[in-house]
Amino acid sequence: MAESKRGKMNGTQVKSFLLLTVLAIIGFGPLSVTCLIGMFILLKRPEWFYRVVKNLYRDRPCRSGDPKMPAEEKGKKATAARIKSFLCLFILLVLDIAPVPVTGTIGLYVVAARPCWFRTLVEKIYLGVNGSG
Repeated sequence: MAESKRGKMNGTQVKSFLLLTVLAIIGFGPLSVTCLIGMFILLKRPEWFYRVVKNLYRDRPCRSGDPKMPAEEKGKKATAARIKSFLCLFILLVLDIAPVPVTGTIGLYVVAARPCWFRTLVEKIYLGVNGSG
């Protein structure tokens, strides 16, 4: 089984890695499915994605944001994070027209390395949504 720096991958990592491998292969086409899925997640903020990220990082300690933040400030931070992330995904969508699937490769890195910046970004995007910060 695949291994990360800290030992074996957890079940969520293995499943996500396999899915992103398939999406990276599909990404060789004219349109990046991975970017479109990312844009959907940013717009709809489905509960299942937040659960996947929590499971992905369950044995990886990362510092969380301030839970006592006022609701209005949470909304502003979430909106700003969603807009910046959407613009980044749009740029990646344009870059993915080239023959190299950039977004899928970044996704594989995130699943394998589990950087804390990604968990922090997801927490900002999901601020104020039920079941999150």
